[in-house]
Amino acid sequence: MSDDATSSTYRDVLSNRRFFALWLAQFVSSFGDWLAILALFSLVAFRLHGSPYQVAGVMISFIAPWALLGPVAGVYVDRWNVKRTMIASDLLRAVIAALLALSGPLGQTYLLVFLLSSVSCFFMPAQAVAIPLIVRREDLLLANSLNAQTIQLGKVISPAIAGLLVSWAGEKACFYIDGATFLFSAATLSKITIDRVSAEAGKDAGSVFKDLVSGIRLIRGHRAISFVMLSMATAIVALGSFDALVSVYIRDLLGRQAGLFGALVSLVGAGTIIGALLMRQAARMLQKVQMVVAAILLMGLCVLAFAALNHIAAVVAASLMLGIAVAYVLVPSQTLIQEESPPGMLGRVSSTSLSLMTLSQLAAFLLAGTIASWIGIRNLYFVVSAALVLVGSFGFLYARAAQISETIPELAGAANGGE
Repeated sequence: MSDDATSSTYRDVLSNRRFFALWLAQFVSSFGDWLAILALFSLVAFRLHGSPYQVAGVMISFIAPWALLGPVAGVYVDRWNVKRTMIASDLLRAVIAALLALSGPLGQTYLLVFLLSSVSCFFMPAQAVAIPLIVRREDLLLANSLNAQTIQLGKVISPAIAGLLVSWAGEKACFYIDGATFLFSAATLSKITIDRVSAEAGKDAGSVFKDLVSGIRLIRGHRAISFVMLSMATAIVALGSFDALVSVYIRDLLGRQAGLFGALVSLVGAGTIIGALLMRQAARMLQKVQMVVAAILLMGLCVLAFAALNHIAAVVAASLMLGIAVAYVLVPSQTLIQEESPPGMLGRVSSTSLSLMTLSQLAAFLLAGTIASWIGIRNLYFVVSAALVLVGSFGFLYARAAQISETIPELAGAANGGE
C-alpha cells in the first residue's frame, strides 16, 4: 500500500466538515432506525401477542424492498441530484415513522414498514455516491470504516435504550424519536454542498431497464467489482447461517440460556467495531482484495471453532473474531466498489450490491434451518466453515492470477461514454 492511502487518521477524515455532517446524520438516523425496529418487534411479539409468522412478517416487510426495488432505485439515484435525494428520503421516512405510531391493524404496520424500507433503498446508494464526492480517494477506506462503526455501535447500544423507552413510554415513543432523527438528518444534510453533475438526468423512463442492464453488465465484466460482491454474498450467507441457528446451538449443544445468546450477538457487533478501528493499520500491510479474502478465511476458522469446540471461552473468542472478519469483508469491499465504479453508475452498482446482500441473507435464513434438520447444526457449521475456507483460498489464487485490484480502462470508458 502507498503511504498516501494510510497517512490519514480518523481525526483527519472527521475534520472534513462535509463528511462529518454526513456521518453525523447517518449516526443519528441509524440510532433511530434500531430503536424503531426493536420497538416493532416488541409491539408485535409482546403487545399484540403475535404468532411466529406475524413476527416474521415484520422482518419480511423490512427486507423485501431491498431485494425487489434496490437495483431499480440505483438507476434513479444515478440520475437525480444526490443531496436532494437524501434529504427527500429523510423527510419521507420521518412522515412514515410518525405514521407507524398511529397505525392500527397489523396489515397497516407491515405496509408502513415496507414503505419505510423502500425509501431507504434510495437513501443508502445515494449516500454511497456522496462519500467519494466529499472525501479524498485515499480517505475512502477510513470514511467507510467510520460508517461501519456507526451502524454497529447503534446495534450495540440501541437494544438497552429501546427496552427502557418501551417500558417507560411505550413503542410509539420510539417511532416518534425515529421520525425526529430523520428530520435531524435532513436538516444536517441541507447545510452541506455536494457537487455532482448527472449526465443522465434527462433520460426518459423507458430507458430504466436499459440502464439497469448496463449496470449489471458492468458488474459482470469488472473483475474487482464482481469478485468483492461475490465475496460479500459468501460472507453474508455464512453470517446468516450463524445468526439463524446460534440460539438453538447455544440451547441444545452448549446447554446455556438466552443470556449467552445476547452476549454473543453483542460480541459480533463489538468485533466489527474493533475491526473497523484497526482498518488503517491493516491497510498498511494488505490491499483491499487481500483483506477481503483473508477475512473470509478467518470467518471459516471462526465457524469451525463453533462446530468443533464446546467451550464457552472458545465460542466467545470466535464471536469476537467473527465480528472483526465481517468488518474486513464489508468495509474494503464497499471502498473498492466506490473506487472502481464509474461515477455515473455508482448508484446502480451500490444498490445492486445491497440487493445481493439482502438476497444472500434471506437465502441463509431460509436454507439454514432446513439443512440443519437433515444433518444437524454442528455438521452444517462444518460445511459452512469448509466452504468459507475454500472460497478464501480460491480468492487468493484468483486475485493473483487475474490482478483484479486493477481498474479495467475499457470498461470504465464504455460505461461513461457509450451504450
